[in-house]
Formats: sequence, structure tokens, C-alpha cells
Amino acid sequence: MLGVPLPQQPGLQLIYDTAPIGLAFLSPDCRYMQINQRLTDICGISVEDHLGRSVRDCVPALADAVEGIVRSIMNTGEPVSGIEVASQRADKTEDRSWVTYWHPLRDPTGEIIGVNVAAEEITERKRTEAALVANDKALRESELRFRELADNISQFAWTADASGWIYWYNKRWHDYTGTTLEDMEGWGWQKVHHPEHVDRVVERIRQSFETGTPWEDTFPLRSKDGNYRWFLSRALPIRNEVGEVIRWFGTNTDVTEQIEAENALRASQASLIEAEKLAALGRLVAGVAHEINSPVGTSLTVASALERKRIAFAADFARGELKRSSLIEFLKFVEDASSLLASNLNRAADLIQSFKQVAVDEGYLDRHSFHAGDLTEQVLVSLRPALQEKNIALNVECEPDLAMNSYPGPYGQALTNLFLNAVMHAFPDGKGGAIEIKVRALGSDKVEILFSDNGCGMSADVRRQAFNPFFTTRRKSGSTGLGLHIVHNIVTNRLGGQLNVDSSSGAGTKFQIILPRVAPAEHARE
Repeated sequence: MLGVPLPQQPGLQLIYDTAPIGLAFLSPDCRYMQINQRLTDICGISVEDHLGRSVRDCVPALADAVEGIVRSIMNTGEPVSGIEVASQRADKTEDRSWVTYWHPLRDPTGEIIGVNVAAEEITERKRTEAALVANDKALRESELRFRELADNISQFAWTADASGWIYWYNKRWHDYTGTTLEDMEGWGWQKVHHPEHVDRVVERIRQSFETGTPWEDTFPLRSKDGNYRWFLSRALPIRNEVGEVIRWFGTNTDVTEQIEAENALRASQASLIEAEKLAALGRLVAGVAHEINSPVGTSLTVASALERKRIAFAADFARGELKRSSLIEFLKFVEDASSLLASNLNRAADLIQSFKQVAVDEGYLDRHSFHAGDLTEQVLVSLRPALQEKNIALNVECEPDLAMNSYPGPYGQALTNLFLNAVMHAFPDGKGGAIEIKVRALGSDKVEILFSDNGCGMSADVRRQAFNPFFTTRRKSGSTGLGLHIVHNIVTNRLGGQLNVDSSSGAGTKFQIILPRVAPAEHARE
């Protein structure tokens, strides 16, 4: 019956009372049918005062979210995992965070009669682990209960000792692989890895175990029917209060569908890269056209004025009314007009030349000698118009006479993509900022290009994926996620160099490009 607490069964109550995480059972109308003391810490209300009362009565700040989750489970029958809940201690002295897991409970007929809730408090994890290390008996009991809960999560899970010897897998691992713990214990897990990947996986995870650093990798695992599926796998070191690794906790998440989708996208990557180049070219054309209109328009005005002066001068000459002062005035006007025409037409020619550096592919297959600073300045001539609309300042420092024998076309495209990426992504708030480019020698045989901005920067997760194809944080703004990927390919493949990025949220971004002064000839046609 809704709203009536469940009977207090001794065995069930014991599990609830001793569980290291918060546990509760909610009726379909979001009333507490059962709850343990651990979970009552969220709001400071006793176990007795929870029973039979609604979530909205006990924790009104969380009621909307909880009711939404329960409705979803009642409608779909699907569990909901990994929901983080923020709260404070009852005395309001400390913020606390909980990770919650929600699973439907069904009666013998299959009808959902409520929702089981498990809540793990993140803020006290280290303190709890330290206490568990001090008490081996409590550790064993806690691990046993943890394993019971871990068998019900959607991921594969495993634990290893400090050296990396795996001594437990959850039920989902064994169900998928069709193995026993005796088969998989220690390093036996290599048996279900693909032979083309296992050596790499072993090398990387051994390094993490030896250094105590988190591990992450993606690889295929063989199922009990002999087929392989792809898994994103992670392992984190669990440390005691003095920072020593005492064990490892790992998970494997099935990402086969994502991998297959990425492979399908990569199959059409060539056309998308061409589209990205054309999009960048379009942005350049708009800026260059705007800039060229100014000197060309001025030149037309001067030429028109010069023509009117010529007609008037010719008329005075035909009537025999030409004076010395008129001749001197006409010659001075011609001199000034010629100078202004030359200046404006040279400006237009510079814009066209710089545009060719980034818009024409002729330089891709031919290695040329050029000065890195001069080429950088030429490329930037056609890019500067993009700065005006966003109020972005540009500072360029190029070491003079820095000779290279490389590929000017790819060099120009890499610089262009970095520039347009910064203009589009680094200053999203429209408040402006600054871009700085430094080109200098690095030793006797290398050139370093430092491209930095003081924009919004990247989070650690974004920075880690920055060069991945199709990864973008501005998909809705039309970004394809190929700009930095193209830069990476050009620098490392076509130009034979290295590309590094240093960035953090709110602290800007710095790209470091290191190129050989003489590019390897074998990279020309890659």
C-alpha cells in the first residue's frame, strides 16, 4: 500500500544499518518506505521521521529532481545511475556531495512497486578509506558489500592490489567473458584481449601501476561467444592517508557503438576536411574582399579626379589660356595622385599575395627556401581583418632572416587554422583580447612558432581531445571539429615537426610548433 512503511525484516534491516552507503526504498509516489541512517545525513532528519513521509516533505530542495527520476523509472523500467546530489550537513557547516544510483524493484509479476536508491558520499571517501585501512576486518566487510553492489552496475568492474594483481571482478565481467576468477586472477585478463592490442595494453597499465598514475585506454575484449566489443577502460589508484597506493579500482565501459560511429565518420573525413578548408577560405575571402575594397575604391576616386584635372588642363591648353601657375599646380596634383595610386595599389597587391599563401595548394608538393618571419607576416595580412569585428589585438615578433627550406603552403594553412580557431573559440564573450605570435630560432636546426591567446582557455578534458578529429565544443555554431586536427596533421606529417598545447580554463591557450629548418623530403607527398 502506498505511503505505508515496509515491515522491518531483521535481515534486511541489518544490511541497511551496516551498509557504508546511503540506502532507501521509495514508493511510486516518492514516499520513504525504508531508509538507513547513512542516507538521513543528507537532511538531518531521523530514520523514523522519514518513514511514510514524502521526499518533498523531507528534502524539498531535491524533490523535483527525485520525483523526475522516479517517474522516469516507473515509465521506462530502466535504472538511472551516476546522478550527483549536492547538499549540506544538517548544521549547515559543510557542503557535501553524493552520487546516487536508482533501480526499479519489481514484484513476482514483474510490476514495478518502487525504486531502490543507493547514495555514496564523495566528500568522505578518503576519510572512509583511511578508516578501512586501519581496520582490516571492516575493510573486508566493506569490500564484500561493495562487491554485492558493484555486481549490479552496468560496467565491468575490478579491483587489484597495490602491485596491479587483480583479485576480483564483478559479475558482469564474468557473464560477458564466460570466465572464472581462477582464469582471470592476476594478469590472466590478457587471455580475453585481442592479440593485436594486448602488448600495448600491458605496457601502458604496467607503467601506471609502477608510477601510481591513473590509467585509461580503449581496446577490444573477447566475449564468451568469440566476438569482440570495444571498451573504454579506466583504473584509479586508491591511496591511504599518507598517500601510498593500497589498491586499484578499474572499470570497463562498452563503447562499441561510439567506435563504430567514429569509424563511419572517419570514412568521410576527406570530404569534411575539404569542407573545412573551403569554410576557412570563405572567411578569408570575405575579410580580404573588404580590405581590398578600400585601396581599390580610393584608387578609383583618385583616378577619376586625375581624369577631370587632365580634361580641364587640356581645355586650357587648347584655348591658349595655359598659365605657368596652372602647369605647376597640375604637375603637383599628378605627383600626389600617382603616389596615392601606387600606395593603394601596392596595398591591394600585398593582400592578394598574402591570400595566395593560404588559399593556393601549389606549395604543398614543392619545398622552397623562404624566411619564416616574412612568410608569417604575409599570411597574417589577409587574416588581420578578422580581428576588427571582435576587437582582438595582434602582436607579432619574428626573428629576422630566419631561413627555412620547407613547404610554404602547409605552413600558411597551419598558421591560418590556428588563427581562425583562436578568433572563433578563444573569445566567445565578445569582450576582445589579444593574440601573440613569436617566430624564432631554436638551436641551429629548428624553428619555434609560439601562438598564444589570452582567451577563455581549455579545460583538462577539452585539452586532452583538442587534436581529435570531429571533437568540438561549438558544434551548434557550425564548427566541424577538424581545424586543430588539420593543424596537427600538417605539422607532424607534412612539415615533420611537433605540436604541443598548454591551456587551462580562464588562463588562455599557447600552442608551440617546432619545425625543422629543412623539412624532410619524404613528408612532401604524405
